[in-house]
Amino acid sequence: MQLAIILGISQSAIAKWELGKTEPTASAIISISKYFGESTDYILGIID
Repeated sequence: MQLAIILGISQSAIAKWELGKTEPTASAIISISKYFGESTDYILGIID
């Protein structure tokens, strides 16, 4: 719930990502990256 509020998206959108039904948009990935202080490559699983 907190992440949804911080990113300005619905909880159901995050639930769909977690269930593999949809994928986050590029802008959502960038926002997640900034929030967690990690690179987008790390968020996407390209690097460890």
